[in-house]
Amino acid sequence: MTASDDNRRPFGITWEPNRLPVGPGPAEVTSFDPRYLDFGHHAGRSIEELAKADPGYLEWLSQHPSGARYRGEIARVRLAIGATTRLWPQLG
Repeated sequence: MTASDDNRRPFGITWEPNRLPVGPGPAEVTSFDPRYLDFGHHAGRSIEELAKADPGYLEWLSQHPSGARYRGEIARVRLAIGATTRLWPQLG
């Protein structure tokens, strides 16, 4: 199967002046606490709690893009409880 020339053209992007981008506005205060998950099945649970209840999930999260902002806290908690991690073997 070969792509036609029509399929190889860049698609057009049109600006809609009445539409605003999604995200917090300047008047909104946003906060992020890396000690607590804010998404998914474990939303609201602490990293410490998950280290005891589901350490495999934390190992997965530490390697997944959605967990990038939690990696420092995961490493801190795992080091505190004496667990090893494949992501940072030098810490445990």
